[in-house]
Amino acid sequence: MNNIHHYISLAVLATCTLSSTISRAAEAESFTEPYKRVDVPAAEIGILAEIRVTEGDEVYPTQLLAQLDDSVLKASLEVAKSAKDATGSRLGATLELESRQKQLASYKELRERGNASVRELDRSETEYQQAKSRLQSINEELEVRRLEYERVKAQIKQRRIESPISGVVVEIRKDQGEFVSPTDPVVMQIVQLDNLKAVFSVPLDAAAQMAVDQQVTLLVGHNAVPTAAVIEYVSPVADAESGSVRIKIRIPNRERQLQSGVVARWQYTDTPADNNGLVGDRTPRVGHAAASPSIHFSAH
Repeated sequence: MNNIHHYISLAVLATCTLSSTISRAAEAESFTEPYKRVDVPAAEIGILAEIRVTEGDEVYPTQLLAQLDDSVLKASLEVAKSAKDATGSRLGATLELESRQKQLASYKELRERGNASVRELDRSETEYQQAKSRLQSINEELEVRRLEYERVKAQIKQRRIESPISGVVVEIRKDQGEFVSPTDPVVMQIVQLDNLKAVFSVPLDAAAQMAVDQQVTLLVGHNAVPTAAVIEYVSPVADAESGSVRIKIRIPNRERQLQSGVVARWQYTDTPADNNGLVGDRTPRVGHAAASPSIHFSAH
């Protein structure tokens, strides 16, 4: 009879242990969305002089999308360019310096022969240093003019509205001639569709078995088209209320065969936690065996 009790207890223990690690299929549902969605703003305020794209156009990085009015800045650029290129004063100062340098050398030679006084040599040295200082001052002023010219060029470039990504223009929010203000700077929206993404919430125990760069298969669209995808992000923080973890999956879509905004289903394997809250722990616990319910038989 003791042997019967022993075997039945072991059977109950094995059943409990295996049942805690049985994997079951689970499904999460989400929707596809553009991999990137960018609101393209104007960097400066002003009148929108030109829009060079329409909704639905394919764009590439740095492509000119729209242009703010820059007529005043272009006039300022011409003035700055003229000031930058005005080098007559530098030429005069250079010639004067060369003359003073020759004069100083002459006085030094005369002084060595005793034909020039110390005062004359000092005066010549002072005039040379003054000429040198004037040339340096003119060079510094010309450098400031050059920097002013570059600053105006940068301001003109800031009035160009360029695409930050490769994608598709899906919405143009302003018309030509409208004023772009600091409180409402967005001119249009661009989305990246050569990759899509879907964000799922999965139970904590299932998320523990998933990793970044893991290959998965999604069923995309109402026709449930099997689509290869890649886990790109597993949140390190679980939602305390739902006990779920946010997982972002990237869906390659280079041929644009998949639609953004359609349902995406993910069938994954969910391994429930055992009594101690551990996932997939298959190690038998001796302590549990002692606590297993025993079965008694009455001898009749």
